[in-house]
Amino acid sequence: MSEEKKKLTVEVYKEGTTIDVKIPVEYVYRFNQLLLEFIPFTDQNHFNTVMKNITDGKIEGPFEYHVSTVLMFLNLIEDSARAQDLLKTVEYDPETQTKKDISEG
Repeated sequence: MSEEKKKLTVEVYKEGTTIDVKIPVEYVYRFNQLLLEFIPFTDQNHFNTVMKNITDGKIEGPFEYHVSTVLMFLNLIEDSARAQDLLKTVEYDPETQTKKDISEG
Protein backbone atom coordinates (compact mmCIF):
# COMPACT_ATOMS: atom_id res chain seq x y z
CA MET A 1 0.00 0.00 0.00
CA SER A 2 1.61 3.25 -1.09
CA GLU A 3 1.20 6.43 0.85
CA GLU A 4 -0.80 9.05 -0.92
CA LYS A 5 1.19 12.28 -1.24
CA LYS A 6 -0.65 15.15 0.29
CA LYS A 7 -0.93 18.24 -1.90
CA LEU A 8 -0.83 21.67 -0.37
CA THR A 9 -2.83 24.69 -1.34
CA VAL A 10 -0.74 27.86 -1.14
CA GLU A 11 -1.07 31.42 -2.35
CA VAL A 12 1.47 32.67 -4.89
CA TYR A 13 1.86 35.98 -6.69
CA LYS A 14 0.25 36.28 -10.11
CA GLU A 15 2.94 36.59 -12.77
CA GLY A 16 3.45 39.99 -14.38
CA THR A 17 1.42 41.93 -11.83
CA THR A 18 2.33 45.03 -9.85
CA ILE A 19 1.59 45.30 -6.14
CA ASP A 20 0.42 48.66 -4.80
CA VAL A 21 1.48 49.16 -1.19
CA LYS A 22 1.84 52.05 1.21
CA ILE A 23 5.20 51.88 2.96
CA PRO A 24 5.77 53.89 6.12
CA VAL A 25 9.01 55.87 5.92
CA GLU A 26 10.23 54.10 9.07
CA TYR A 27 10.40 50.86 7.04
CA VAL A 28 12.47 52.59 4.38
CA TYR A 29 14.93 53.65 7.07
CA ARG A 30 15.04 50.06 8.31
CA PHE A 31 15.86 48.78 4.81
CA ASN A 32 18.65 51.34 4.58
CA GLN A 33 19.96 50.06 7.92
CA LEU A 34 19.73 46.51 6.60
CA LEU A 35 21.87 47.47 3.64
CA LEU A 36 24.47 49.42 5.60
CA GLU A 37 24.59 47.62 8.96
CA PHE A 38 23.41 44.03 8.58
CA ILE A 39 24.66 42.91 5.18
CA PRO A 40 28.20 41.67 5.86
CA PHE A 41 30.48 43.90 3.84
CA THR A 42 34.05 43.15 4.92
CA ASP A 43 35.19 46.78 4.74
CA GLN A 44 34.62 50.05 2.87
CA ASN A 45 36.60 48.79 -0.13
CA HIS A 46 34.37 45.70 -0.37
CA PHE A 47 31.28 47.92 -0.19
CA ASN A 48 32.67 50.18 -2.94
CA THR A 49 33.57 47.20 -5.16
CA VAL A 50 30.14 45.62 -4.77
CA MET A 51 28.39 48.92 -5.55
CA LYS A 52 30.59 49.48 -8.63
CA ASN A 53 29.93 45.95 -9.89
CA ILE A 54 26.19 46.41 -9.45
CA THR A 55 26.28 49.82 -11.16
CA ASP A 56 28.27 48.31 -14.04
CA GLY A 57 25.83 45.39 -14.34
CA LYS A 58 28.49 42.87 -13.30
CA ILE A 59 26.73 40.92 -10.58
CA GLU A 60 29.22 38.24 -9.57
CA GLY A 61 27.36 35.82 -7.34
CA PRO A 62 24.58 35.58 -4.79
CA PHE A 63 25.96 38.26 -2.44
CA GLU A 64 25.91 40.98 -5.11
CA TYR A 65 22.59 39.66 -6.45
CA HIS A 66 20.91 40.07 -3.05
CA VAL A 67 22.49 43.47 -2.39
CA SER A 68 21.24 44.63 -5.79
CA THR A 69 17.74 43.39 -4.88
CA VAL A 70 17.72 45.57 -1.75
CA LEU A 71 19.05 48.52 -3.79
CA MET A 72 16.40 48.08 -6.49
CA PHE A 73 13.70 47.99 -3.82
CA LEU A 74 15.03 51.16 -2.18
CA ASN A 75 15.32 52.90 -5.56
CA LEU A 76 11.75 51.95 -6.43
CA ILE A 77 10.55 53.48 -3.16
CA GLU A 78 12.66 56.61 -3.65
CA ASP A 79 11.40 57.12 -7.20
CA SER A 80 7.80 56.77 -6.00
CA ALA A 81 8.40 59.17 -3.13
CA ARG A 82 9.95 61.71 -5.50
CA ALA A 83 7.02 61.40 -7.94
CA GLN A 84 4.63 62.05 -5.03
CA ASP A 85 6.68 65.03 -3.80
CA LEU A 86 7.43 63.27 -0.50
CA LEU A 87 11.16 64.07 -0.40
CA LYS A 88 12.81 67.17 0.99
CA THR A 89 16.35 68.51 0.79
CA VAL A 90 18.38 68.70 3.97
CA GLU A 91 21.88 69.74 4.88
CA TYR A 92 23.50 66.88 6.80
CA ASP A 93 26.48 67.15 9.15
CA PRO A 94 28.02 63.66 9.49
CA GLU A 95 30.12 64.74 12.46
CA THR A 96 27.15 65.73 14.61
CA GLN A 97 24.61 63.62 12.66
CA THR A 98 22.26 66.58 12.48
CA LYS A 99 20.03 67.63 9.61
CA LYS A 100 18.79 71.07 8.63
CA ASP A 101 15.85 71.38 6.25
CA ILE A 102 16.89 73.52 3.27
CA SER A 103 14.19 72.43 0.81
CA GLU A 104 12.18 75.62 1.34
CA GLY A 105 15.18 77.97 1.22
